[in-house]
Amino acid sequence: MAANKFWKKKELSSLEQQVGAALTQIESTMTEVKNLKLSSVVDFTAKINAKKQVYLVYIPYPCLSIYNKISQKLLPELEKRVKATILVVAKRTIESKWVKKHRSQTRPNSRTLTSVYDGLLEDLISPSIILGRRTRVRVDGTKFYRIFLDESEQKDLESRLDSIKDVYKVLTTRDLEFEFRRDDTFYQKKGAKKVAKK
Repeated sequence: MAANKFWKKKELSSLEQQVGAALTQIESTMTEVKNLKLSSVVDFTAKINAKKQVYLVYIPYPCLSIYNKISQKLLPELEKRVKATILVVAKRTIESKWVKKHRSQTRPNSRTLTSVYDGLLEDLISPSIILGRRTRVRVDGTKFYRIFLDESEQKDLESRLDSIKDVYKVLTTRDLEFEFRRDDTFYQKKGAKKVAKK
């Protein structure tokens, strides 16, 4: 049954079977999970020296819109069953500027390194929203990125921030710093229905 939750993958590791089985159990209470597929699951606990288990779940890019709609309900349920911190990221491809099959071929913006790294961060932070980001340079010349998040979601996110920071550092070699501030503008949650303005 766990194999049904994976996209074009027949041989599963024990970790992937565990996460797949948890998803099929959740499917009975949440019908929206039915269309959600996974690509792979990677254990990041040893790579980032975390005290709690941290699993990075890759999903196919077409399933990202489905995940964004249900992430708020799905993540706590999945973490409860697997007993680990779960981070979900869409599978994205970075293309070189110089590799071309045809002379006139242009690279899509979604395949650039910057776009993929920004997308990764948005996936890791989901279901909350990034309010702003700044690039800062330290005195010794090293760069770090300051990310502003909504303070209304601080309670839900605070326990996950260290894992997000460490996993993002391994994936992209970028240093992050998070700050919470009040959101004075009206942002929409990913996947939320748009409210008509009067």
